Amino acid sequence: MARPSQILVMTTFSLGLLVACRGVPARPAAVPAEAQWAGEGRRGVFLKVGTHQGTLWQLEVWDRKGKVLGAGPFRLRGFAKAEIVPDEVLAWENGALQLKDGTWLVPEKP
Repeated sequence: MARPSQILVMTTFSLGLLVACRGVPARPAAVPAEAQWAGEGRRGVFLKVGTHQGTLWQLEVWDRKGKVLGAGPFRLRGFAKAEIVPDEVLAWENGALQLKDGTWLVPEKP
């Protein structure tokens, strides 16, 4: 049976490999701690999901270098959602957030 210290080391190593394989970049200083990495590869983004009202969601989106890509209300186009989960995000594309189920979050015009 493995000793607790070996289990801890192997678990930490495995988590490190998982993060490296997913291509999660280091968090830039400009991205708050509440923002989570969402999406895959080069099309992934840091995402902070705020409150929502109906089909409008308050989002803040940064690229892997910390540049703000979008902030403010985004309208949900597609399937209804009770919450936006970073694991559901496929990519940031042409100024909108694409989810894996085909749903889009597009910036609401003022």
